Amino acid sequence: MKSFFATIFLAAVLCLSSKGWAETVKIASPDESLVGSLQIVDGVPQWEVAKNGEPMLLAGRLGLSVGPQPIGKLVHKSAQQSSMDELVRPKWGQFSQYRNHFNQLTWTLTEPGDDGRTLVIEVRAFNDAIAVRYRLPAEGNWPAQIKLLDDSTEFCFAEDATGWCYAGEYDPLGPQSLSKFRKSKNVAARLPLTVQFSSGRSAAVMEAAISQIAPIDLTASKTGDYAFRATFKDSIIRAGDATSWRVFLVGNTPGDLIVSPVLECLNPPCQIQDPDWIVPGLAMWDWRAWGATTEDGFTYGLDMPSWRRFIDFAGEYGVRYLVLDAGWYGLEFDAKSDPRTSRPYLLVQPDPQNPKLVPQQPPANWEDPTDVAELIRYAKKKDVGIILYFNDIARLNYPFDETLALYQKWGAAGIKYGFMKGDGQRKVLDTRTIVQKCAEHHLLCDFHDGPVPPSGDVRTFPNYVTREFCHSQSDAKRAFSPSAFCEQMFVNQLAGPLDMCNGLYTLENPARDRPKVFVNIDTTVVAETARVMICFSGLSILPDCPEAYLAKADLFEFLGKLPMTWDETRILHGRIGEFITTARRDGDDWFIASATDEQGRTLSLKLDFLQPDKIYTATLYEDAEDAHFQTNREAYQVRKIRVRRGDSIDAKMAPGGGHCVFVTPAE
Repeated sequence: MKSFFATIFLAAVLCLSSKGWAETVKIASPDESLVGSLQIVDGVPQWEVAKNGEPMLLAGRLGLSVGPQPIGKLVHKSAQQSSMDELVRPKWGQFSQYRNHFNQLTWTLTEPGDDGRTLVIEVRAFNDAIAVRYRLPAEGNWPAQIKLLDDSTEFCFAEDATGWCYAGEYDPLGPQSLSKFRKSKNVAARLPLTVQFSSGRSAAVMEAAISQIAPIDLTASKTGDYAFRATFKDSIIRAGDATSWRVFLVGNTPGDLIVSPVLECLNPPCQIQDPDWIVPGLAMWDWRAWGATTEDGFTYGLDMPSWRRFIDFAGEYGVRYLVLDAGWYGLEFDAKSDPRTSRPYLLVQPDPQNPKLVPQQPPANWEDPTDVAELIRYAKKKDVGIILYFNDIARLNYPFDETLALYQKWGAAGIKYGFMKGDGQRKVLDTRTIVQKCAEHHLLCDFHDGPVPPSGDVRTFPNYVTREFCHSQSDAKRAFSPSAFCEQMFVNQLAGPLDMCNGLYTLENPARDRPKVFVNIDTTVVAETARVMICFSGLSILPDCPEAYLAKADLFEFLGKLPMTWDETRILHGRIGEFITTARRDGDDWFIASATDEQGRTLSLKLDFLQPDKIYTATLYEDAEDAHFQTNREAYQVRKIRVRRGDSIDAKMAPGGGHCVFVTPAE
């Protein structure tokens, strides 16, 4: 704490006078390992960041571009420091509690003169991150509404490190050098941008608390050879409001980035008065299972008999939800499809390679017409919640509040929101409104199809359980590779919960019978099981039919035990694009899951986190000796062993495979 109080003293001295202010003010993390240095050079605020004395970010600009009159040269007005140390207990998450501990610098700058405008720069230093945001105070000679034209925040990396960045519904871009990212036209990188330094240290550029203005991307900056500048689409902000946080996260390993709660720490506390109704969980899903035919001759469709079959399985095996995807109220892109009614016709996909659905008249003696309200009543008797697909077109053509109130009256558990139009600030504001309204009606939210990036907002609205901020498996007629999965876990997952739809158990030519599975998936059945747990989500959606899981009931047992909210999470192994091992604790039980790229490998799992003087039973779910992600996807074995603290388990994985372990105190 010595340097922290020294910094407070320096800041206090600097508050005495702004004439000729050129000194550097520093803000240190609570453990003093991460230091941000700020100064004004030729009227422009700058920052740089070092970790344990090692430069991470060199001097780069801070600030905003506003219109119609740009911000002029700035001078120091005041600098105040404060700190926070609290224990946060989220409604659900990777940890049952986490520490929100930071030091804050509130740096007030102003244009010279009586009518000079004021810019407030807020900097928070955590032990693993430094974050900055901007505030244009109402008393700072600003109009009531201010047009933000762009961002000026620079991230000037100290070396030409290796990076990976988010790429929408495609595999992350990378690995490639930062200098190569800078050669991209317009947007150089979308966030998160994950970086690996030559020292082995990892870092990420991210954004927290996206709620008011358009999200940021990175573009090349001329400040340095490895420099980037934040950029966003035009936005309007009210005087007194703050921007989102620009975050620089640092870890000793890539896994440190995954388990950091810093994005949630940078968001406001929960704004839902009584969130007890919010329960994370596994979900069955009708979409990818459509077309599957069982041994008893039943063929799954988007219909009542199929949905009841899903519900019966979910109720018996503890799966909490069923997602009814597009089509339950009609063709999703048809403005005449009323989301308050169940469709009065059948849906078919005439061309197996064309995802377009067309209506078909039901038989005159249609014995089981679609009745979603009745289905929800049936599901509630089985303790299964129903999540209803909802297309953006329906919101634009039908009364949204009335529709959500109806869903609440029916007893629906949530909505899966698809294809929101627009981008930039409008999309951010619409998303926030929808999430708030869903909370008012006790509905969970799952956003798909280019959602606003996760940014720790699950702390504020825990009903926002997941979103498709990734390539959801088999979506867009494509399948991601084993190495792409191991990239997305260290890039996309840093932002927040992902709806990735792992867990397909029918891996031998599933596209043959299923109109919504277009290609084979390069994986093993154990890898699919592991990926469900590794990819963190408040709503993990299982894409197969009940019979596929029953046929491998001893393997599905691992998924059936998952609580979906955790006391503790650790990353035991991790190399971006190559492999990952995640361990999560629920009470005295540990779940450990590993996944690898196209190379087979064995990872040693050191059980040094178990309680001493206890004997545990470990159930191992393993790829068979001859398993392979292309030639023998469904071969696996299950066995049990006794273990204790300090023992090691060899997680042997086939090429493209995985490994799971359930560890519980022995009886």
